[in-house]
Amino acid sequence: MKHIIQIHLEHKTDVLREIEILSNNSLKDLHNMIKKTLKLEDNQMASFYKTNEEFELLKEIPLFKIDEKDIHMPDMSEITISSAFPKANSKLIYVYDFLKMWRFLATYSRNSMSKSKTNRIIKNIGDMPIDAPDVIFEADSKFDEESDI
Repeated sequence: MKHIIQIHLEHKTDVLREIEILSNNSLKDLHNMIKKTLKLEDNQMASFYKTNEEFELLKEIPLFKIDEKDIHMPDMSEITISSAFPKANSKLIYVYDFLKMWRFLATYSRNSMSKSKTNRIIKNIGDMPIDAPDVIFEADSKFDEESDI
């Protein structure tokens, strides 16, 4: 079986890709497909993040373990597509290049019954912009009121 994962860039213009990927592939395979279809460089760090309905970054799933002491934190190669996206509309945030902060929403849209054993791009809308969108950090108003700074 295959998952169809929709990748949507957080940006003012629409950049959307649909990737058909084997359900038993890993998140690292999805990461590589995202890089390939969006023509991203190979030399940047990236992570997937579990998220909630407000799209907050919760639990990180890094590209690889930085510290071998983190044996309880799985990396992308240890998590299958089917476990990361257990049901339709499951979502992860994908962050690529931590200096530029490209943010993508990865959503499991539907199953594919394709018999092919290869992963492929099935929809390609929009071109990657040259510059990453600005990341705007909003202050917590309660914190601002209580702050002595």
